Amino acid sequence: MQTDDVAHRIDYVAPKHVRDALTSLGRIEDVKFSPSNRRLAVAGFFKNRIAVFEMAIDVSQNAKNISLTDVAEFSSTYLNSPHGLDFIDDEKLLVTSREGQACIFELPVGATGSYKLAPLAVIQSDHISTPGSVEVVKKEQGCCEALICNNYVNTVTKHRIDLSDGSSSKNGEIFFKKWLDVPDGVCASRERQWFAVSNHNAHAVFLYENTPSLSEDSDPDGILRCNYYPHGLQFTSDGRFILVADAGSPYVNIYQRDESGWRGVRSPVVSVRVLSDETFLRGRVNPEEGGPKGIDINNAMNVFVTSCETQPLAFFDLGAILEDVRFCTTAQRKAEETFAYGLNKPPETRLRDQKTFEVNYELGLQAKAQDVQRVIWTLTNSRSWRLTAPLRWVTSKSGLTRNVSS
Repeated sequence: MQTDDVAHRIDYVAPKHVRDALTSLGRIEDVKFSPSNRRLAVAGFFKNRIAVFEMAIDVSQNAKNISLTDVAEFSSTYLNSPHGLDFIDDEKLLVTSREGQACIFELPVGATGSYKLAPLAVIQSDHISTPGSVEVVKKEQGCCEALICNNYVNTVTKHRIDLSDGSSSKNGEIFFKKWLDVPDGVCASRERQWFAVSNHNAHAVFLYENTPSLSEDSDPDGILRCNYYPHGLQFTSDGRFILVADAGSPYVNIYQRDESGWRGVRSPVVSVRVLSDETFLRGRVNPEEGGPKGIDINNAMNVFVTSCETQPLAFFDLGAILEDVRFCTTAQRKAEETFAYGLNKPPETRLRDQKTFEVNYELGLQAKAQDVQRVIWTLTNSRSWRLTAPLRWVTSKSGLTRNVSS
């Protein structure tokens, strides 16, 4: 008998026409909440359509309730294999088509049913080719930046959009390039201090600190490992965690920063199962498919959503999951401190051990930078390298359990 151990999932309610529209989209790639969290957009890759759902998230003391109340479906001659999307505001949606261009669409207010749209603006750039995922980064009033993953030319480009001038854009520039091999997702922390790029063929996520020296030739400052085929990814609004959708497994991996920020090489603090084995294997047409593709987090940071072909939408209680992570890491930290500081030892011995611990900690931070270089070399030079099954902390209804995932 198939056992479904998906944890912390929130079932949603929706009328029949909304569910029918969702299942008719076929292969779904990215998913995004609007800034108000009242809309949710998904990209129908093969159907060349975008679906935008009207929704509500109600949170009470005992439960979170999600409802999808209506839907509008948008088509356009400019939508050719739409892969990535992000809201500029609740009425403007930026969509990247892998076999087309990056376009901004104006969504009709209160729209339901089917519409054919012409783009409000097309981002013209010599640097855009096979655009996949996109992240809209807000800047000063009336302006924003679009970060675009150009899947098969292995670049992430940056484009300034002037909303006060008819959403005009300049040619843009290459933002990241070195070591990238099919970048499949990009995101920025809220203060734009860090950028993250999922690197499909390297089976890792690269992190870059936003410093004056940052350029297309920069090495990553951090690497997130234990991903098979990382796809969508998002920072939490406080910048403490990153959620990574792994298209090659039934998990979302969650990583936590430490005192060094996101520098160094790290494994997930928890892996959240978001698909049952049955659902995952149904979409497993090749080793790169089957798992979650898109992922986004609501403004309140208490719900995240995933998307993929066999499970078009699924919502999860992020607040409860992060509580599990905090409990686990706090207990682990206390155990490490007790061991390091020797709390049951005499004061003079405890002081000496504390100094030793602090020196070792500083050496550990320096070693993290060296670890990044070693991992990059392994990912790019070792032909015999293959991804091994990572050791995971997996969420279950009874809390965190240790498990080896294949």
